[in-house]
Amino acid sequence: MFINAYKKALAVLMKKPVMLWGLSLLSSIITGAISMAFGILPVVGIAVAGVISCGMCKVYIDGLFGKKVNSDQLFAGFTGNFMRVAGGYLWYTLWTFIWCLVPVAGIIKAYSYRFTPYILITRPDVTATQALRLSMQMTKGKKGQMFLADLCFGVAIGILAALCAIPVIGIIFVIVMIAVALFSGIFVGLYGATFYVEACREEKKAAAQQAQIPSENPQA
Repeated sequence: MFINAYKKALAVLMKKPVMLWGLSLLSSIITGAISMAFGILPVVGIAVAGVISCGMCKVYIDGLFGKKVNSDQLFAGFTGNFMRVAGGYLWYTLWTFIWCLVPVAGIIKAYSYRFTPYILITRPDVTATQALRLSMQMTKGKKGQMFLADLCFGVAIGILAALCAIPVIGIIFVIVMIAVALFSGIFVGLYGATFYVEACREEKKAAAQQAQIPSENPQA
């Protein structure tokens, strides 16, 4: 399954490389500036930067659906949903940090919580605390595939870095490595969004099938 996620992510990236790179850079600059501005109040900084990060998740999702992407998506979490998105992101960050203190279990939980930013930015009906629980439900059966996607991508980058040391032809791999460095974060975000979109489709399909099942009537 993660190969399909790679293919979909790459297809979107190839269509809009400059725009996606520009939005990713803008997101990084803004979150960095926010972190510096709220250095004495890290909780506020994390919350505001988190809203921007959730906005980048919307960029990825809209890109997958072939929609126009622009800076408006980055600030989607500030329009009427700020407290819910910010609070949900803080809740997500807190529990991720707590579980990261536990070896192995922390990795599993990190993948369980991975859909939380996507849920916060796309599902206004879900509360800040519910988003974490919903992410745990939606990632069931997908954590292994997401781990493999990250692992294979990481191994590929490691191999590419090693090839850069080859005399003479190594310069070719250095150029490729620079391109990968520029777009790797976007690629990871896109294939992560692909997993989320697929989980949403499965959730809707299951709900539709459940609705078609006639309820038992004890008086029949």
